[in-house]
Amino acid sequence: MNPASMNPLQVLLLCWAAGAVLSRDGDNLHVEASKGSMPSELLEALRVNKAALLAILPVRSAEVTP
Repeated sequence: MNPASMNPLQVLLLCWAAGAVLSRDGDNLHVEASKGSMPSELLEALRVNKAALLAILPVRSAEVTP
């Protein structure tokens, strides 16, 4: 897997397959995953595709407390 040749959709699908949840908060990309579940190549692909992923991910909504 070559991170530089992966498109954002491939990265998103591989993250989901690894059990990760991606979200955005402004210009920040949040990755929630179990420790060790994300191979280093996939983490690099996230860095390479960060701008494109931020463009397609919905903004994380604020937590609502009663």
